[in-house]
Amino acid sequence: MKKIIYLSLFLVLLTAQSVYSQCSDAGVCTIGRHQPGESGNKTSHIYFGFSLGSSGKDADINGNLNDLSYSQFRLEGEFDLKNNFRVNLSIPFLFISGPLGTSSGQGDAEIIFSKMFTVKKKHKLTFFAGGKLATGKINTKDSLPQRYMPGLGTHDIIVGAQYSVTNYFFGIGYQKPFGRSENYLTRLKRGDDVFIRAGFFETFNKVNVKAEILTIIRIQPSSVLASYTPETFTEISNSNEPQVNLAATAGYMLSDELTLSVQAAIPFLKRDYNYDGLKRTFSIGVNLGYGF
Repeated sequence: MKKIIYLSLFLVLLTAQSVYSQCSDAGVCTIGRHQPGESGNKTSHIYFGFSLGSSGKDADINGNLNDLSYSQFRLEGEFDLKNNFRVNLSIPFLFISGPLGTSSGQGDAEIIFSKMFTVKKKHKLTFFAGGKLATGKINTKDSLPQRYMPGLGTHDIIVGAQYSVTNYFFGIGYQKPFGRSENYLTRLKRGDDVFIRAGFFETFNKVNVKAEILTIIRIQPSSVLASYTPETFTEISNSNEPQVNLAATAGYMLSDELTLSVQAAIPFLKRDYNYDGLKRTFSIGVNLGYGF
């Protein structure tokens, strides 16, 4: 009971903080997002999530306006195909508004395959491979910049692995985007991302808890369309900013099939740029999972 009380206090503290990048990533956070047993003992799951967030009112270091608000619905399915070979499919729908206008629509779809191996009795190794598809909208009639768009505009490859023993886990992933967005104003080209996740997972009767550190390292700086010359691109200095967050998730088993969960995070670093629309100064989300 004391552990549950302490966790509840921790979650209250988290939701009272500003969240600068609650794994508002380009897709690589899919690796190891759900731990075995987190949504009950069922082998396949369907998730429906909703989140609210804000980029914050502070302008980027180069003067670009922010003060964007984000609402997102996400439908996700994770299915056990055979012998711990699984597939994860997800598609978001976003509403984005800010000083320059509003945008809404389907975001980029993700598909990730995984295979889990039992190394020892309590030691498991899982490999992931898949990608993100450029299914989201990247332009509007009023020519809003990339950070207002539901999609990122590129097809990406995502690979990674996770090692877990008892209640502890460690994961690493890599995301490679191809080409650049066709957004009229920015034509953003993102750098590659390396993702590291390490954490702890525990179950107390009907309550499950997870605490983890999430780190995203952008390998190369991003580049955008130069305003002074058509089809000329300029590299954004220091745009390969790392992101580090302490995150916590609490879930409750409503029944053998249904789980309700909430996530919050405390950031260690603040992003100076929001060209990709992934910066957050506040974010909170809930998720309903159905197992079968």
